[in-house]
Amino acid sequence: MSLKPDYKTSSSSEHPTGKMCGMKTTRLFALPCLLCALSFATGAPGQGSGTGKQQGLARGVGYTHLRRATPAGEPWSIHVLEVSRRQKSVVLEAVRGAGATGEMRRELPTEMARRAAASGKKVIAVVNGDYDLAAPLLGVSDGLAVSAGAITTTGRPTWPAMGVTSSGEPLIGVPQVEMVLQSRRRSWRIAALNKPLGTAYETGPYLYTREFRATVKRDRAFRAVVIGKLSRGLPLRADATLRGVVEEIIEGATEAPIPAGKLVLVEQMPKEARSGSDPAGEKGRQEGSSRNGGITTGAGARTALRAGEKVKLRVRVSMNGRTKLRHVIGGFPILVEQGRKSIVGQPSVSLALRRHPRTAVCTNEQKIILVVVDGRQPQLSVGMTLDELADLMLELGCTTAMNTDGGGSSVMAVAARAEGAGNADNAGAVGARYILPLRIVNSPSDGQERGRGNAWIVVKSK
Repeated sequence: MSLKPDYKTSSSSEHPTGKMCGMKTTRLFALPCLLCALSFATGAPGQGSGTGKQQGLARGVGYTHLRRATPAGEPWSIHVLEVSRRQKSVVLEAVRGAGATGEMRRELPTEMARRAAASGKKVIAVVNGDYDLAAPLLGVSDGLAVSAGAITTTGRPTWPAMGVTSSGEPLIGVPQVEMVLQSRRRSWRIAALNKPLGTAYETGPYLYTREFRATVKRDRAFRAVVIGKLSRGLPLRADATLRGVVEEIIEGATEAPIPAGKLVLVEQMPKEARSGSDPAGEKGRQEGSSRNGGITTGAGARTALRAGEKVKLRVRVSMNGRTKLRHVIGGFPILVEQGRKSIVGQPSVSLALRRHPRTAVCTNEQKIILVVVDGRQPQLSVGMTLDELADLMLELGCTTAMNTDGGGSSVMAVAARAEGAGNADNAGAVGARYILPLRIVNSPSDGQERGRGNAWIVVKSK
């Protein structure tokens, strides 16, 4: 996989893609009974206890702070949040940052959790999510993003994500997203939802909602098709069909508004049309396009839609053969597959081989595990390479694991609990209360929590 986007991702270090040459792997020293061993250190500057004793946050939810050493004796500070899959009273949900008008923006993960709690949810923990794009699109997730069944942006075709189905089943894999726009005459596959024009996704028209920004713009001319009179309100659902009517065609634009409650379809204008030698864009409709099961794809797949024309948009999202995905947050790369270390993809040398603060997620038959490793703080924790992180996830019992955004973005916070709540198996039996604000238990390398585009929250549903 070699992805060369012409935009930049804003993350903890550098963009996670790139050619990885001659990557050497190093094994973690043995970590027997990882969650049971006692800390090697005392009195460190981290905010957790570091004893290795699990703190029960709710029935089926436990937090553990581990302190370990690298083979060279450098410190590691590791934070582990475990959620039992057997306990149906706790669920994992994706939340996203939002600006004043609902557009995707950076927001502190604890603030996202606070908003969720204000809506009536009993939030007991939050962990940061995916990478986001660089300015001026901070807060727009790099990968697929679905929250409460609403899809706000698509991701790269080969990048993984973690999802949770409507039945609560956790999944890690490469999601399949199909968005098809259909008129009475033809159908077109949408290349991306709410991603900047000119980026290296699949070719074809891009689709926008107001959750992107108030306008879409580029330094090259494009054609914008405004679709209104929608049969159902926005945001778009991850598994739904809606109908609309073409209300306006904007030709030769370099910036176009995205009206609230409407869709905007954007197509790059062929060179002939931009120069005026082919005003109708006929060559663009014929060249560089292909037919795939009746669906037109390719760089020249211009829609030639007309004002007043009725259209239908079909959205389908699946992962590992499962549909009805309720929550999805992306990441990169895969660390563990089928219980074996398997760093899938071509992460950059910096991302793979240098030690950074890390965040990772994983599943096995019994649990969902979210991990934050502190880093860039020599007296507290030096961080991990991807290889070391993959070994840690194996030691924690992960069947499948994925890296997410790290560096200064890595954060974990948990709610206060009643005294005597016990461990994860019996917490909540004594009526533990969930008190906000959440307490940040790791030591963010920026010195404070960083705004992110999305995050995972653990919610007590009953």
